[in-house]
Amino acid sequence: MLFQLFNYTLSFIMWLIVGRVVLSIFTSNRQNFILSFFIRFTEPVYKVTRTIFPFARVTPGRQGTFWGNIEGFIPLLSIIIIIILRILFALLFSQGVNK
Repeated sequence: MLFQLFNYTLSFIMWLIVGRVVLSIFTSNRQNFILSFFIRFTEPVYKVTRTIFPFARVTPGRQGTFWGNIEGFIPLLSIIIIIILRILFALLFSQGVNK
């Protein structure tokens, strides 16, 4: 039960990141209600990813461009981290069930 809740939560956050990237492609207005919703819920994940991978930050020269709007490699790295967490927890909980 706990594993399913954790897995669904990570999956939901992953899809929020995908939604943020798609919306950032079509609009750069951060005052947009829908985009601000996605930003509010994905920013904690982005903050952790920026801490782990400081090289993935968008340089000041690229801000305001397409690459700056989607925030560079941060979404991709965030999704990779979430997938790794999901796999690790699946392995952890599957071993606990077999004992």
